[in-house]
Amino acid sequence: MSSSGITKRAWVAELVMSVTRCNAPTAEMLVERLVEESLLNLGYGDADVDKVVMAFTDAFGTTKVSKYDRFAANRLVRKYGAQSVVGIVQLLAQRSTERYAPVVNSVVALENKFVSVRNFLAKQIQSGEEEINV
Repeated sequence: MSSSGITKRAWVAELVMSVTRCNAPTAEMLVERLVEESLLNLGYGDADVDKVVMAFTDAFGTTKVSKYDRFAANRLVRKYGAQSVVGIVQLLAQRSTERYAPVVNSVVALENKFVSVRNFLAKQIQSGEEEINV
């Protein structure tokens, strides 16, 4: 796959085209939908770790993810669960410009500051409109 320069996504799309006999745009759309629904993982390894890393990069615009970020994401997923960590990342991204918000510029920093991030978000959401259960 990688020796010929083809991406995983393109390879899966070609496979879908050959099996279903559909055109390229339809195959690409099907692959995209499978990825969105978490039925197909085109990442590097564990799907839950990929979800956390992708949520972090989407929320904070980070383009480079190190292997240490993936290790930290794995530890966070094992301890708190992927859904909880992704929720925390999304909430922090929404409130990152508020006063006293913890500065988190990598997944490793998120792991190191997770308790303070959770406490900050709990204080921000005291009105009861949202709940943090981690």
